[in-house]
Amino acid sequence: MTESDNELLCLVADGGETAFDRLVLRHQGPISAFAYRMLGNQSDAEEISQETFGRVWSHAPRWSPDGKAKSWIYRIAHNLCIDRLRARRSTVDIADQEIEDSTPGPEQTLARKRTETNVRDAVDLLPERQRTAISLFHLKDMTADEAAETMDISIDALESLLRRARKKLKEIMLDQQSGAFETAAVGEH
Repeated sequence: MTESDNELLCLVADGGETAFDRLVLRHQGPISAFAYRMLGNQSDAEEISQETFGRVWSHAPRWSPDGKAKSWIYRIAHNLCIDRLRARRSTVDIADQEIEDSTPGPEQTLARKRTETNVRDAVDLLPERQRTAISLFHLKDMTADEAAETMDISIDALESLLRRARKKLKEIMLDQQSGAFETAAVGEH
C-alpha cells in the first residue's frame, strides 16, 4: 500500500527516514522542474530542490496535518525560488538565459523545440506571481486548490493571476510571431 504525502510527512515529523526517502523520491524531480521553471537555471534548480527537502526534514514537526503536504513542500520551494530571484535581481547572467539544446534534428522536432522555446521564453517574461501561477497550475498539473495553497492566496486570486497570465502570454506570443514574420519579410527583400 502506498502512503499519501500527508501520511509520509507525519512519519517524517516523527523522524521517519524511510518515509522521508519516499517523499524525496516522489517529489524531487517535480520540485527541481518547478524550480527550473522559476529560475531558468538547472544548477540553481537542483540546489533549490536539495534545500527544499532539507527544510522539509527540519520543519516537518511544525507542519500542520490539516493542510496538504504536497502544497506545503511546493510552498517551501516557491519561497526559496523567490528568495533566489530577489538575491540575483541585480546580477542576471545572460548565459543563464541561453537555450542549451542546439542539436539538429528532423523538421518536426525543430519546429516543436522552437515552439517550446517560444513558450518558455514567453512564460519567463511574465511577472513573478503570474509565472508562478502558470507554472504550478499548467506545468506541474496541480489543482487550483493546491496551486492557491502553495502560493498562499485564495482561489479567486489564483484565477485572476491565471487570467492575466494567459492574456499576457497570448500578447507575447503574438508579438513573437509578428516579429518573426517581420524579420522574414525584411530578409526576403
